Amino acid sequence: METGTGMAGSDGPFQIELNSFSQAQSAAANAVRYVANSEFNQAVLFFKDGSYLQFEHKGRDKRWAQASAQRTQADRACLGMSHFRLNALHLQLYFEDGSDVAFTI
Repeated sequence: METGTGMAGSDGPFQIELNSFSQAQSAAANAVRYVANSEFNQAVLFFKDGSYLQFEHKGRDKRWAQASAQRTQADRACLGMSHFRLNALHLQLYFEDGSDVAFTI
């Protein structure tokens, strides 16, 4: 919860309550484990509900992400992603709402 100063017509501070996470915050809050192969061209991101996202990036023509099952945390993350980066530094997910999150080993 954030607190700010009052605006015109207000005598004191006001409060703003944020009730929703960005898609990146939701993915980060629900992810429990990230693993990648030694070439960092395949990876798996596991979620609290037991679901997982599989990633492959072996060149421009072979790049995909797939959820283990529908109606899961992995599926929600996958459906919200616009694109991802997978390399030795991190797995970075970019979402349609403009948010992003990076996972490292």
